[in-house]
Amino acid sequence: MLGSRAAGFARGLRAVALAWLPGWRGRSFALARAAGAPHGGDLQPPACPEPRGRQLSLSAAAVVDSAPRPLQPYLRLMRLDKPIGTWLLYLPCTWSIGLAAEPGCFPDWYMLSLFGTGAILMRGAGCTINDMWDQDYDKKVTRTANRPIAAGDISTFQSFVFLGGQLTLALGVLLCLNYYSIALGAGSLLLVITYPLMKRISYWPQLALGQKR
Repeated sequence: MLGSRAAGFARGLRAVALAWLPGWRGRSFALARAAGAPHGGDLQPPACPEPRGRQLSLSAAAVVDSAPRPLQPYLRLMRLDKPIGTWLLYLPCTWSIGLAAEPGCFPDWYMLSLFGTGAILMRGAGCTINDMWDQDYDKKVTRTANRPIAAGDISTFQSFVFLGGQLTLALGVLLCLNYYSIALGAGSLLLVITYPLMKRISYWPQLALGQKR
């Protein structure tokens, strides 16, 4: 009788000691049951720890939200949080570069990077021009009222300076190409500028956008 009580007491002490050791939290419930505590006594299986901090996300909107706060209005002005327009501009370029590659060879990564950078800059420049000219209209529409210029996050002068920076960088990309490509790129600037205005005189502004493509 005395020996069985001593053995039970020893098992109980062992269960309590193990419950306090790192890595044994999950087993304390089962050990307490084995020690004879009814329904595990006061020892309950631990709840799963909640994840700390924000989960890592590679979506375009998450990347913009994680950028420094002063830069976020400019990134949204470029529509970097909504990259579908950039993909529509860039994918035809990648298709052409792939067709121009030698049989059995990968496309030219230098050209892919140049056109990728140009697609981001020129799509951003077009969106900046659009928001500068439509800021008074954007304020009256729920869908566009939170755009940076309409919401007052960026002034018209700041957006104009930012537009100049985008076009300057895009010019640097263009000058890396041959003369024929430079002439075509310079000729497309007229369509880049006039496309945002087509919605004011026509119900088919995408027609001008298709001509630019």
